[in-house]
Amino acid sequence: MNCNKAKVLMSAAIDEELTSKEEAELNQHLAMCPECRAYFQDAKKTKIIIKERIVRVKAPQNLVESIVRMTNITST
Repeated sequence: MNCNKAKVLMSAAIDEELTSKEEAELNQHLAMCPECRAYFQDAKKTKIIIKERIVRVKAPQNLVESIVRMTNITST
């Protein structure tokens, strides 16, 4: 695996979306490539910071209902 392919897989790895084969290939590459290993560690730290600071807001029920009605109108 080259560094470009490894970087493509890193985001999916952080989100635990890789197949076992992809994960094994990425881990093998990271074991041999200090640059990608550092990049991956930074990406994981960034994702953790974002998750900690994001504020989730629940949409008001009338907004949800309005969107559902609009979706039903445009899909028919």
